[in-house]
Amino acid sequence: MKNKFISLWTILIIPLFLFLITLCLPSQYENSYMGELKYKYSRLKNTAGKRIIIVGGSGMAFDVDSSLIKENLPEYEIVNMGMYAGLGTAPVLDMAISYCHEGDIIIYAPEQNTQTLSMYLGSDFAWQALDGAYYMLPFFMKSENNISLMAAAFPRFAIEKLKLFSTGSAPSPDSVYRKSAFNEYGDIADTLPQNTMIKGFDKNTSVSYDTSVIPADYVSYLNECDKKATQKGSTLLFAYCPANKAAVVEAEESEFENTIDDYDIFLRNTLDIEVIGNPYDSIMDKEWFYDTNFHLNSSGKKLYTRQFIRNLKAYLSDSSVTAIDIPDKPSLLYADDTEKSVLSSSTYSGNTTITSITVDEDISMIEDYAFEGCTSLKEIHIKNTVPSSIQIGQHLLDGTYANIFVPEDALSIYKTDYYFSQYSDRLFAEKQ
Repeated sequence: MKNKFISLWTILIIPLFLFLITLCLPSQYENSYMGELKYKYSRLKNTAGKRIIIVGGSGMAFDVDSSLIKENLPEYEIVNMGMYAGLGTAPVLDMAISYCHEGDIIIYAPEQNTQTLSMYLGSDFAWQALDGAYYMLPFFMKSENNISLMAAAFPRFAIEKLKLFSTGSAPSPDSVYRKSAFNEYGDIADTLPQNTMIKGFDKNTSVSYDTSVIPADYVSYLNECDKKATQKGSTLLFAYCPANKAAVVEAEESEFENTIDDYDIFLRNTLDIEVIGNPYDSIMDKEWFYDTNFHLNSSGKKLYTRQFIRNLKAYLSDSSVTAIDIPDKPSLLYADDTEKSVLSSSTYSGNTTITSITVDEDISMIEDYAFEGCTSLKEIHIKNTVPSSIQIGQHLLDGTYANIFVPEDALSIYKTDYYFSQYSDRLFAEKQ
């Protein structure tokens, strides 16, 4: 009986201890990219007057210049809520719907991928964004599935937060993926001169305009959002997020235009939300992009923002001129024939005997499924101290149970990196 009593208290005390950690310790993710969400939330909640509220993945954080929108539509305040596809867009759209008011225009422009075009929730990223701002928690707990995901991720978050605090290693990124890269509107404001991707696109992240990428529950959710916005005197619009044409799987097909037209027709016939603009203006040449197939460089941002404003003016029946000068198309940092070190998916995949792999500092890209079938692989050692200089995708660890070991001083940066953060539970400091 006594042992049962002790076991019961142990079960109760551990969750309570973890909960107190999250409340009592200072935020450890304040300087990270996810640390920005609470500031966007505050602007959304507290900005008066008519607003243009922009919602989407990180594409919207990178791809619009809110100051130019303000100049061309001065009667509106601009609130850019664009965050991260790995977080999910539904909780952020729910925030916008909850705090919209009479005269607001909410523009929803999700990236063309399965995370933003669905009810996906990245619970690990959600807890990072909530660190020090737990008042936003209800927006991440609106379904039984989300409650389960958040509950499962909570112990990982609490333990990691305690580690960061006790070791004084709170993430302080120096790449564009940091809180200080955002301006007062919520845009990424760093100067991004040109495309940094090998051959100008990320081959790990293909883009498709097949209508099958949009599930029925997502359509129902968006149509319900439209009703809620209308009831509050606001307008919800759907816009196309930029996509790198070099990564569009249908771009080389003879039926490319038919596919894009069919997709546009499908959206307009299925969504109650009005769709502004056309998809062709958002499918842009690779020279306009920066480091992903959805993030524009500074010149590309101007080009897209001009069209964004024109589309919005057309909706508003505003015939005023949108006079924004567009810079010349930037050159690629790496030309098509540039030889860069790539860890191919064929190098190790299927090797059932190898137990450890070292990825040297000169590797600039690891292809998806690079370790698939490596059933004996236990450790992947990455020597690079700058994770943002390595292109990886969402299937890096598919087919292997191996963990990733990185330089100790760079561990917190890896865990909050745009790409590597999705593998944070399998990232560890290099053994000494």
